[in-house]
Amino acid sequence: MIKPAEARILIKHLRRGDVVLVSEKGLKHLISKLLQRSRWNHVMLYIGKGRTIESTPRKGAHICNLMHDLTRKPYAAYKVLRNMKLSQTERRKVVETALRLFNGKKYSWGQYFKIIVGRTLQLRGGNKSVVCTPNHKCNALAVACSNMVAMAYYEAGFPVSSRYKPEFIVPKDYEGSPALRTVFEREIR
Repeated sequence: MIKPAEARILIKHLRRGDVVLVSEKGLKHLISKLLQRSRWNHVMLYIGKGRTIESTPRKGAHICNLMHDLTRKPYAAYKVLRNMKLSQTERRKVVETALRLFNGKKYSWGQYFKIIVGRTLQLRGGNKSVVCTPNHKCNALAVACSNMVAMAYYEAGFPVSSRYKPEFIVPKDYEGSPALRTVFEREIR
């Protein structure tokens, strides 16, 4: 958890379309990070006015108050990434796409496991179906947090990765994206 004053400063500097990565404390989050081979276990999209859209197993895809999350949830670290090339209009398009496609959709454990298994097979030279192809159409019915944000970017015309389909993006792919730059990062003690 961070102090309210720090959360207010962070939120003041966020822009629509920013990607917020968090590392949460706890065993289930540690297992998730290990399975995804990532320091981060959760991804949110900043939609403006102190709110994000996220997808969680309990609530599915929903809008949440970032101030509440930052000051009350057991985060160990957070990182904010931004596509510096996007105009304000393009950022709005990403946010509107996310809200239109995902708000209210159920979280998909099946998709989460497809991501883990698909990525594991890809890393071993197996399942090439996770490689993005031209004119790919996303399956917006199967939502987990990391693929939801990637699909919103992709469907708005700004892919996060050319290596993987948006449905197979994991949190570490955001850090490796040439389109995204770190604007904030902090360890929380």
